[in-house]
Amino acid sequence: MRSPLQQTYFLLFGILFLLSACSSSSELTMEGDFRPSKESVEKVVAMVPNYAGELETMTGKGRALVSEPGNSDRVTIDFATNETRSLLTIQNRIGIEGGQMLVEQDSILIYNRLDKEAQKISIYDGRLTSLNELTSINMLDLINFKVDAENVDRLQENGSTFRLLLRNGLRVVVDRENGQVQTVDQTIPQNSPYSRIYYESYGELNGFVLPRKITIFSADERSRVVFLVRSLETNPDRINLEIDIPDNIKIQRL
Repeated sequence: MRSPLQQTYFLLFGILFLLSACSSSSELTMEGDFRPSKESVEKVVAMVPNYAGELETMTGKGRALVSEPGNSDRVTIDFATNETRSLLTIQNRIGIEGGQMLVEQDSILIYNRLDKEAQKISIYDGRLTSLNELTSINMLDLINFKVDAENVDRLQENGSTFRLLLRNGLRVVVDRENGQVQTVDQTIPQNSPYSRIYYESYGELNGFVLPRKITIFSADERSRVVFLVRSLETNPDRINLEIDIPDNIKIQRL
């Protein structure tokens, strides 16, 4: 739904179009402070860091700050990831390991060591875990968000950024100087467990420029996870992406 300001813009533009038949629709269309860009989509996409084929695996440690209705918490996360799987090991504030999460394309396997329970859920069952916004996305894809020029429907710009409107409903805002992704917005909430991602504090590691702070909002925008990357190893020699669940614990499928 458009805001009242956007509705006013579109009403004025419609009147101007009727008064001036020689003006093209692209010259009269504006969304917020963004306007249609004449820059090449391919050129803009080429600016966005894309390490596909170069960055294949990753391990690291981070701190997650969880904020949701009636609850806030801080946990430490050790993670390992490749292009298809992500394994997260969670510790609470006093260092007790509470469980692990194995994230695959459409599911999350959750192992609670303290309660000795294992559950497998869909990535869309968002409120079954307070870390769902973080765990619903492959960590490699999350830290290195990539854009394919063939998926770009429209390109917009303002004074400092470009905005790529993708065919799958995502809107990606990138810095026009260095191509670093600033925000990713989901315009079709039912297609994703998250609504918005903010990227900040980029730094270089082994030739890769990656964000150190990532904020993810839930689909209903009532919850968020702020993930702070503390350490990172790119393309390690060995990586473990399996949860060692005791044989006597049955995996519940929800």
